[in-house]
Amino acid sequence: MKQFTPEQKHAILLEYSPRSPTHSLVALAHRHAVQGGRRTLENWLARWDGTAASLQHAKGAGRPRSLTVEEVQRHIITPIRRKNRAHQPVLYSQLHPAVEQQTGKQVSSRTIRRYGKEEGGGRVTRGKKRTAEECASVQHTGMLGVLPCVE
Repeated sequence: MKQFTPEQKHAILLEYSPRSPTHSLVALAHRHAVQGGRRTLENWLARWDGTAASLQHAKGAGRPRSLTVEEVQRHIITPIRRKNRAHQPVLYSQLHPAVEQQTGKQVSSRTIRRYGKEEGGGRVTRGKKRTAEECASVQHTGMLGVLPCVE
């Protein structure tokens, strides 16, 4: 999603003309590819006092975090890194109840995944399943032992 600077928002709102079919909020949103369309421009217009500074993103604006940075580090990133070092898969379905129990907060599993990805640098990947024949093959054994196999 494209983020507009306050100056860009200001320039777009200066083009606005209430009864013009080519300079209405809908037309401006379409022309400048504003995500959210007319509603977003209405929100900008409500905040706008004629200056670009009034369109600056205010500190503390937006939805507050579910977990603090320290809670994310302790209860999400640390277990993920521990599993990565042990070459074990991270199962978010198992991590989710542990995080809720330790923090005492209701957090969705999707939020836990997002925190792991954005703040922990984790990636969601899928392992390659091997047949029993491939598991027995010498080339699929590494220094750390045999790779996961399908039984």
